[in-house]
Amino acid sequence: MDTNDPRSFLVLLAWLLVLMTKDDPSKQAASTPASAPAAPVSVTTRTVAPPAEGTTSTAPAAPKVAGDVRSLPAGLFCRDLKAKGYSYVAAIDYWRLHGQPDQMDADRNGIPCETVYSRSDVAAYWNGREVTGVVPWTVGLFCRDLAARGATYAQAVAYWWYYDMPQRMDADKNGIPCETVYSAAAVNAFWFP
Repeated sequence: MDTNDPRSFLVLLAWLLVLMTKDDPSKQAASTPASAPAAPVSVTTRTVAPPAEGTTSTAPAAPKVAGDVRSLPAGLFCRDLKAKGYSYVAAIDYWRLHGQPDQMDADRNGIPCETVYSRSDVAAYWNGREVTGVVPWTVGLFCRDLAARGATYAQAVAYWWYYDMPQRMDADKNGIPCETVYSAAAVNAFWFP
């Protein structure tokens, strides 16, 4: 037997497995009823023939990894990228590559695709990064602080995302921050355009 041949190794491994479990009473008790005699064990081995001479064997192609957006055409929406399997980071790359189109950031808060990708993906990306449209205010502000400083509702939402959606800005935990500080018209125009 050639020990370098993978087929020989598989046959040896199969026989070893059969031999190890053949005389083990706990394995037999679990697999056969107490009154029935143990059934004989049969092992089937399969071999794969090497390719015929003159032919080449090709390995299956590796699956395409969605991430490189440079080959995609311009004009796609966030939903198109997500449907193609692209991550949120790849969507950001696409958005930047094509000049930050408004169709990917309808509220123009500098955070594209926040309604298409999961909140955890969006927050994980933007937490600690500079967001356009957000004045670099300090951490720990409340909605009333932002309103007092003249922030628009869109800027307040961007601040909320930027600092990982703090509960102090969304007391009722419904995913809509600052709804009691800003007008209902501003909140509705942002979330339900």
